[in-house]
Amino acid sequence: MLGFIGYGDAARAIAKGLHETVGVKEMNAWSVVLEGSPERDENGVRVYGSLKELIENSDLLFALVPGAAAVDVAEKSAGFLKPGQLYVDLTTSSPRDMKKVEKIIKATGAGFADGAMMDTVPKLLHRVPVTLCGPDVKEAEEKMNALGMLIDPLGEETGKADAVKLLRSMYTKAHLACVFEMLEAAEHFGVTDYIMEGLAKTMDSETFDQGMNKRCAGGVIHAERRSHELACAAQMLEEEGFPALMSRAGSEKLKEIGELDIRDHLTHGRPATWQEALTCLTERREELRGEKENSPSRLQ
Repeated sequence: MLGFIGYGDAARAIAKGLHETVGVKEMNAWSVVLEGSPERDENGVRVYGSLKELIENSDLLFALVPGAAAVDVAEKSAGFLKPGQLYVDLTTSSPRDMKKVEKIIKATGAGFADGAMMDTVPKLLHRVPVTLCGPDVKEAEEKMNALGMLIDPLGEETGKADAVKLLRSMYTKAHLACVFEMLEAAEHFGVTDYIMEGLAKTMDSETFDQGMNKRCAGGVIHAERRSHELACAAQMLEEEGFPALMSRAGSEKLKEIGELDIRDHLTHGRPATWQEALTCLTERREELRGEKENSPSRLQ
């Protein structure tokens, strides 16, 4: 029996897909904000009045609570878990917290896997892609595949699934923040449509990989100049009374890369892809780290 720890939008969407598409007739749930009910809802889910009752009546458990509550919920669940049960944490949390959750759950004798949902759950329901890892990843993959879910296993090391999701978020969410920072100022200057049309032509003219290759390869070579350009953009925004948090942060990051002086220390020629740009960046960092460790002041 599948049980949901937390029965919010994500859990309801998964339950809806399992009920309507896969034909799962009975599932369980518990939520801190819902009263228990002996009647099953439209998704075939019975909401129990306590976490204890839910765990005692479920063998496969999906934890779908806010990420900040992941460790606390694991601690509260631990007193009721037993060998033979499988606890799959699908919250978005840090790899460090997931390792804490693993330790708590495994101490009970129950199985554990760490998962991260990689797309919009209300849209894709139970077919949302899930990256999965942890000590019992194989068992979890088998059970979740049997439910018609889309699983991408990443091995037995807990935390990798959340790391993948958080790293993707660095691009998607930080990019969104930059877009809003740009659009507010563009509207102020009366050039929003012109900016958006120009960006659309640029972005639509190449694939994602082509764009990443061009921007990353040029980025490590021209980071200092691009840092200055972003600093000027930040100054412009601030002079007009707008916050420039993303522009300032971007300028500082590119300034830090520019100070590595990669252009004058290329060992494989100028990069042409994002992979080659990353190699230049990591090799230069390692070179500078070695110089620092072998400096006369360090050896004295």
